[in-house]
Amino acid sequence: MRELSIRSSHLSDEHVSALLPLTRLRRLNIAHNNKITSVDRLLNALPSLETLDARSDGVLALGRLTYRVFPSRLKVLNVADNPLTDVASDAFVRLTALEELRLDGARLSLANDTFAVQRNTLRTLSLSHCNFTQAPWPAIACLGALQTLYLNKVGSVRLEIRVFP
Repeated sequence: MRELSIRSSHLSDEHVSALLPLTRLRRLNIAHNNKITSVDRLLNALPSLETLDARSDGVLALGRLTYRVFPSRLKVLNVADNPLTDVASDAFVRLTALEELRLDGARLSLANDTFAVQRNTLRTLSLSHCNFTQAPWPAIACLGALQTLYLNKVGSVRLEIRVFP
């Protein structure tokens, strides 16, 4: 199986383990299940995964599980509209192929090198409705391939528009 959509299916964390053997899965949509609090186990166990849609699932943390050594093929990670408050400083280090990242609604503290690995791959970054604990600009500034940036209704940080060559 290469693609699986089980959105709005009342899944919870206890159901995630049933997905772990699907190592050839490329696209997984588990959006709108409301009771999945972490996607780290999925990111760790599914080496062929290219797209993970986990919008509105109840995800609280990201990057808190030690990842295996194989490089990730993940191109699209959507964890928007989750109560995401715990994002590890190295949560995106293994995601070397990431082209689209949606973190809308998260409480974030982005270090200057948060997206260093995605410098040449990340094309779309969505940070709408985010509550930043520090200004996100240094982390965003290094993204040379960035084409689309969403920053609607951003709180807790002064909005400055800067153009980088």
